[in-house]
Amino acid sequence: MKKRNKLLTLFFLLAGAISVGYALVPLKPSIPNKPVEEPRASAGLRKIKIANWNLEVFGDSKASKPELMQSYADAISQYDIVFVQEIRDKDSSAFYDLYRLLPGYEFRISSRAGRSSAKEQYGLLYRRGIQLRDFRDFNPDPQNRWERPPICASFHVDSYDFTVYNIHTDPDDVKRELSHLERLILQNPEGNITLLGDLNADQSYYNNPREAEFDSWHWLIQDSEDTTTTSTNAAYDRIIINSDAFEEYSSHGIHRQSITRSMSNHYPVWFEIEAREK
Repeated sequence: MKKRNKLLTLFFLLAGAISVGYALVPLKPSIPNKPVEEPRASAGLRKIKIANWNLEVFGDSKASKPELMQSYADAISQYDIVFVQEIRDKDSSAFYDLYRLLPGYEFRISSRAGRSSAKEQYGLLYRRGIQLRDFRDFNPDPQNRWERPPICASFHVDSYDFTVYNIHTDPDDVKRELSHLERLILQNPEGNITLLGDLNADQSYYNNPREAEFDSWHWLIQDSEDTTTTSTNAAYDRIIINSDAFEEYSSHGIHRQSITRSMSNHYPVWFEIEAREK
């Protein structure tokens, strides 16, 4: 009987010790999974510089010249968002080679477009920290409205959202192509919207542009300006912004410094906006 009592006592002592032992070891709290944050621009990136550059038959030949490619990269790196036009090589390798010279950038590229054998693509380069919310390629266009259908990119920086349309118009059909593009954009006219590109919007291709398409928008590049590196004096490359975007508009220009004829027959054109609603 005593032996049994001793065994029972020992059993309860061990049970109590185990209970105390577990009480001394706190349970690990449940930690919820931290949501993955979307990439954001740094707090200091309050102004955004956006450019367009027609690189004139950009393909394998130009990509094979390291010094030329580095010159392109040096110029592009001065901007936060750059639309590259007239990419011609079939496999897009020239654009990928250019992208590799630009650490700190992301890219997108459109499909190849054109009614003739000379197909082209649009390239988009944007600095990491800028969120690309949407990228739309309007090629193919069932209605055959453009030689090279536009692309549309929507961005988010801090609390600011803006949309940019980019197109290289057919010089023989500028008015009609811009008219189609205006109708397309005005289907969703709200927000900060910009149209830029080699619009061929000057001289015999397109006279008196402000009296026709996008007449209520702000044409930043003036008719009297020259966006070409050749002897031609023409404002082919244009930047057109709606009233909402104009409220955040800061400055614009034509990038001529260090741009040579061997690089392109076009200068880059650019504008700057403040990434916040005023």
